Amino acid sequence: MWKRKIPIRLGLSIFGVEILSNNDIIDPTSPSAQKLAEEARRTAENETGWDRLKAIFKTDEFNSVSPELDSTFAAAAGGLLAGMIIGGIPASKLAHEDFITRNKASTFENHIEAKSKLQFNVTRAMVVGGWRVGWRLALFTGGFTFFTTAVSTYRNKSSIFEFSAGGLLAGSMYKFTMGPKAMVSGGLAGGVLGTVAGAVTVGLLKLTGTTTEELRYWRKGWKESQNRY
Repeated sequence: MWKRKIPIRLGLSIFGVEILSNNDIIDPTSPSAQKLAEEARRTAENETGWDRLKAIFKTDEFNSVSPELDSTFAAAAGGLLAGMIIGGIPASKLAHEDFITRNKASTFENHIEAKSKLQFNVTRAMVVGGWRVGWRLALFTGGFTFFTTAVSTYRNKSSIFEFSAGGLLAGSMYKFTMGPKAMVSGGLAGGVLGTVAGAVTVGLLKLTGTTTEELRYWRKGWKESQNRY
């Protein structure tokens, strides 16, 4: 089974038509490929859901985190960056307009002092407004990615259910400080978003003929190869 599932040629095909291809072809009959397939088969037969889940929190011999946690950190960092932009730009514009309005009748020693105070107010507003949105978005995207990955890793397959559950948990966590009612509404909103994201992701997996087992295998193999160099 695993000999058929190990990617021999990486690329993208839709309905049997190859769209993207990779010329780096591995001979499936070679000793290295057969040894790799046998190791993957033994691992798949012996590991349980809890084994896979615990492996997420383990580091390798190079003290690198697992690909699953890598994805979580990357999603959180992306959410933080997006939130800083989304929250920072409007806040800086408001601060600029407010400074101009409040200081129309003010007298400054020179235009340099005026520009300096304006720049300070705009920068401070951008940082504060960006952080206010950024940490929340980072929490949601990181939580959604972690919960989705954890459930998918435990079940060793991907379906819309994992994304719905991840969105539900992330949305509830996002609204945790606002009380039970807010947690319920946040969870429902997150569940809807997760379901939509899951439908798109699972659809793409089916179109490309890829499975979750293969994705886990590729990510771990890629991580190990990166650490060797």
